[in-house]
Amino acid sequence: MEKRQLGTSEIQITPIIMGTWQAGKWMLVGIEDAESVKAMRAAFEAGITTFDTAEVYGEGHSEQIIGQALSDVRSQVVYASKVFANHLRADLVVEACDR
Repeated sequence: MEKRQLGTSEIQITPIIMGTWQAGKWMLVGIEDAESVKAMRAAFEAGITTFDTAEVYGEGHSEQIIGQALSDVRSQVVYASKVFANHLRADLVVEACDR
C-alpha cells in the first residue's frame, strides 16, 4: 500500500488507518482478544501499517492488544494515539504515551 507523508514530518502513514477502539473492549461484549490480534495482523499483511488508538480505549487494553499483535513488526508500523483533553501538557502527553 502506498504511504503518505504526515504533514511536514518525516513520518509515513498508510491512507487507510486501522482503528482499535473495539480491541479495548470497554462497554462491548463478544470481543475476543485473539480475534482482535488476528484482525490487526490481517490488516498489517494487507499493507496497513498505521494503527489508531487512545488512552481511553479500555484504559490501555487496546494498546496491550496492539503490542501482542504487532510487536514483532514494530519498526514497520506507526501508532497514532490520542490523549484526554486534560492531558495536553507536554509532560502529561509523554506520561500517557508511556502508559
